[in-house]
Amino acid sequence: MARRACCGLIIADGMAPMASVFPMRNIWVRGHRTSIRLEPQIWDMLAEICRREFCTTEDVCTYVDGRGRGSLASLLRVFILDYFRTSATEEGHRTAGHGQGMFIAQQRERLEMRASKADCRETREGSNHDPRQARSGPGPAG
Repeated sequence: MARRACCGLIIADGMAPMASVFPMRNIWVRGHRTSIRLEPQIWDMLAEICRREFCTTEDVCTYVDGRGRGSLASLLRVFILDYFRTSATEEGHRTAGHGQGMFIAQQRERLEMRASKADCRETREGSNHDPRQARSGPGPAG
C-alpha cells in the first residue's frame, strides 16, 4: 500500500485524513483577525487565566504576541506553562503579581469605571442626606 503526506500526516492510499482534534478559533490580535489551533486543554487553561486576570482571550494573545517571536500557538503554550508553574502555590501566585495588574491598561479602565460609579452613588446619597442625622451635641432640651 502506498503512503502519501496530507496536512502533515502520513496516510495510506484510499484512507481519508482524520479531522484534527485541536479546535481552531478566530481571535483578534493587535487589531488583526487570525486563526489559532490549540489543544482543548490549552483553551481551558487560557480561559482560566482570563478568569483570574479579569481579561479576554484577545488581551492575553496580544500580550503574548508582543513578547516573543515564533508561532502564536507555541508562544501561548509556553506562556500558559510559565503562568501556572509560577503560580503553583499561593505564595507564587502573589509573588508573580497574578491578578494584580498583568494587564494593567484593561484593569485600570475597569477600576476607573467602578470609581466613577461609586462617586456618582456617593453624590446621590449625599444629596439625600437627612439633616437631623447631622446634629451634634445633646438632643433637644426638655
